[in-house]
Amino acid sequence: MDRNHNPHELKTHQIDWEEGEKLPSGSLDSDRFIKYLNRKGLVIERKDNLPRFANNNDIKMTKVTRVGSAGSCPTVYYPPSDSKMQKIITIHKNNNKTLLGQEIVKKKKREILKIFDNAKDKSVSKTSIAKEVEKKLGVRCNRKMVRKILNDKRGSQLEKKLSKIG
Repeated sequence: MDRNHNPHELKTHQIDWEEGEKLPSGSLDSDRFIKYLNRKGLVIERKDNLPRFANNNDIKMTKVTRVGSAGSCPTVYYPPSDSKMQKIITIHKNNNKTLLGQEIVKKKKREILKIFDNAKDKSVSKTSIAKEVEKKLGVRCNRKMVRKILNDKRGSQLEKKLSKIG
């Protein structure tokens, strides 16, 4: 049975690891790459899925061949351009499963409750709250999220403050 040791079909470079273990020029190992991403505003803690992350976001990477068979082959990453980093950050902000997305969800909840609490009687709707949150935070927000948060946290005040209930 032949196992595929290169599932993402990465380029491999033959590097003499006996000679100082030098990385290819312009590349970063996994620890340095995570620090680079964190510096740029993309929060990533785990490095075990870094090749999958890089592959999903079209970040250039290379698997390095080495002497011996113990462990997995090291992967080196090439830093993406600033425009690509902004695109990745935007995607992660709008995805509730990422660390950055989870932080944004907490901010959305606080902002929704703040807007609702500051509203006068019968002056706001779920859609208007969602649009205000979108404008303030620069990320997507919809009335369904507003409904869920308001039902959970401010259920008794809904009839009093919302212009439309339904």
